[in-house]
Amino acid sequence: MLEINHLFFSFGGRQILRDITATYEAGRIHGLVGPNGSGKTTLLKNICRIYAPQSGDIKLRGRDCNTMGRRRLSSVVSLVPQNPKVNFPISVYDFVLMGRHPHLKRFQSLSSHDLEVVERALQATVTAHLRERSLTELSGGEAQLVLIARALATEAKLILLDEPTSSLDIGNSLALMELLLELKKQGKTILTSVHDLNHARRFCDTMTILQDGRIYYQGPTAKAFTRVVLEEVFRVRVAVSSDLLEFQSLSV
Repeated sequence: MLEINHLFFSFGGRQILRDITATYEAGRIHGLVGPNGSGKTTLLKNICRIYAPQSGDIKLRGRDCNTMGRRRLSSVVSLVPQNPKVNFPISVYDFVLMGRHPHLKRFQSLSSHDLEVVERALQATVTAHLRERSLTELSGGEAQLVLIARALATEAKLILLDEPTSSLDIGNSLALMELLLELKKQGKTILTSVHDLNHARRFCDTMTILQDGRIYYQGPTAKAFTRVVLEEVFRVRVAVSSDLLEFQSLSV
């Protein structure tokens, strides 16, 4: 589904991504973890072409992203950003409806299928009751769920999420991760940065660990979180059990 080859990206004279090479299979949940500043958000933005890499290439379903028109790219991959800030008064329903725009030709009207897709997206994210509310009236957690609904409305096969549970309470966080499992069953490919490593262990099929803009580890989640890896990458003491990771600052 997604292939990244020797990707380099710098911003403001600082190298952020260094020789990133990775392959992500379709129909799986792929986790992306690393300390703050390790390049997780930047990598996601390179994949959906918000940022343009200095060198290297990114292929979606075997096709170079740079050869794809913006509308076509938006119908294949959708990004849910972290901590969304929405400052314009548009209803939740109309905002989610915007997810159908990549599928419409110029001046083409919405079909009954488009409306059904939007309704399913609202139901899946439990945001249907917010449909008449303005985005400016939503809490951070509500806005995050609405952004995910819009991503689902695109029917993109690849969904990128940047720490999607960061604004959610415990119940909604677990509900969201369960939703990702359901999307995997439907054939979606998920690449998500995760700040809760226990969530990553439980829900992700594979793991990519970034450190200082490089891939420290990529492979099965079951082999990712060893004590040596976690202590070296995150600079914490860690107790690893079959059920839970427990952390302690190195300064303690």
